[in-house]
Amino acid sequence: MFIRTEIRESGIFGKGLFAAESVPRGKIICFFAIGAAVITEAEYLAAIKAGHHPIIRTGTRYAGQYFTHGNEQEPYTFLNHSFSPNLLCHCGIVLARQAIGAGDELTLDYRTLIDDTDIGIYADAATGREIRGWSGKETLLRTARELVEIVEGIEGWTG
Repeated sequence: MFIRTEIRESGIFGKGLFAAESVPRGKIICFFAIGAAVITEAEYLAAIKAGHHPIIRTGTRYAGQYFTHGNEQEPYTFLNHSFSPNLLCHCGIVLARQAIGAGDELTLDYRTLIDDTDIGIYADAATGREIRGWSGKETLLRTARELVEIVEGIEGWTG
């Protein structure tokens, strides 16, 4: 983690990850890929279907057909889902979509992290709405466009 955080009870689901400091828009929060293993989407889907808990808990789309998993002890495994998240994940790089206040819960849109099949469907804890991932191509295009918009809008951005 590149910011101070704390894990505590979440109003969204179970325990969540909270900012312990103010975070400016565009700040890089963490890299999922550091120390993680990389697997193909086929391997990811087989593990999800088999109920392999470590991959269910930590598997995230990296880019295209590749997923990362591991790092079970990292605080970022407590990031909860939101359809209006304050973080963006692009190819394993997680950054602030907006300014985040100290004490705010950090959230990601799980649609950018999971597959687009019927195997790994989640339900939004707040609304019960289905969370189905986007394809590798759709995820890459959506997150790339948003990343460019964020970084272009910040004078002197350094991460």
